[in-house]
Amino acid sequence: MYDLMIIGSGPSGLAAALSAKRQGLDFLLLERDQIASTVRQYPLGKQLFSTSNEVELEPGALPTQTKPTREEVLQHYQALVDKEAINIRTAEEVRALEPCAAGFLVHTANGHTYRSRAVLVAVGGFGRPRRLKVTGENAARVSYHFAAAEPYAGQHILVVGGGNSAAQAALYLAEVEAKPTWSLRRATLDPTDPATGKPQMKIKPWVKEPLQLAVAQGLITIIKSSTVVEIRPHSACLAIQGSTEIVEVKCDHIFALIGADPDTTLLETAGAEIAADGRPVYHPETYETTVPGLYVAGHITRELHMKNALEVTPRIIEAIAARWSPTTVPSR
Repeated sequence: MYDLMIIGSGPSGLAAALSAKRQGLDFLLLERDQIASTVRQYPLGKQLFSTSNEVELEPGALPTQTKPTREEVLQHYQALVDKEAINIRTAEEVRALEPCAAGFLVHTANGHTYRSRAVLVAVGGFGRPRRLKVTGENAARVSYHFAAAEPYAGQHILVVGGGNSAAQAALYLAEVEAKPTWSLRRATLDPTDPATGKPQMKIKPWVKEPLQLAVAQGLITIIKSSTVVEIRPHSACLAIQGSTEIVEVKCDHIFALIGADPDTTLLETAGAEIAADGRPVYHPETYETTVPGLYVAGHITRELHMKNALEVTPRIIEAIAARWSPTTVPSR
């Protein structure tokens, strides 16, 4: 029986594994895909939105003068796993968590069942991409994450979303001479808070400046106050807020970059309570869910800023070591 089973090898899962090793816990990390699979979905060869100190697991491991690229972060994580000899099994998806008298039975898609005193779920907050929910939406016409612009060079592409991911996707597409149109639900790039009247920054300055230049040059078309209402074989129909007008936009493909919600299926199968916001109910200090011995970390919690999530993780592991391991080794 393991002291701890960690599910998910994103930044928080890896940080938990490092902390568990330093606490002397007998642990196993299970990953359904590859190490840091969410990071692998970032655009190829492009910088992340996060700075190095927000995502690195060892100080100084990533560049300090610029934001790290997807490849630099992945290389850092893999090197750390190798150096620390982290006990990890990739391509092993956890299908169910079953509480039992001594802890948990962890059932995987590979037909394995593991026993563990405690379980930490760190599967991220993007397990369920949001859908447009319109007629004609299907996998052939719509993608929900953006990895590379090159395959769409010369094509008419519709980007839907209101954040930095959508803005950058439009920019990357313009760079390869695609013909991107961006459907923006709100009326402006810089909305104001209705309560205070103060600006609410939606698009980062380093994204907004080249975006505005590309729009001025005719490389990107933005249709504001618009919502996709129908997808056709070679186009999409947009409704314009405050008008009866329907705009038909030619598009060979659509990127719906409208966010995602955490996948709480594993927590639910174990009996954990899920709050109205779709995230688990947990103790504010230990991050233990309503099921004793079942913990959460990372973006599946309400710690949506990566740096904060990583800073919290060692504290969670300390709580687990103090309560659930047969012997506790002081942290170094």
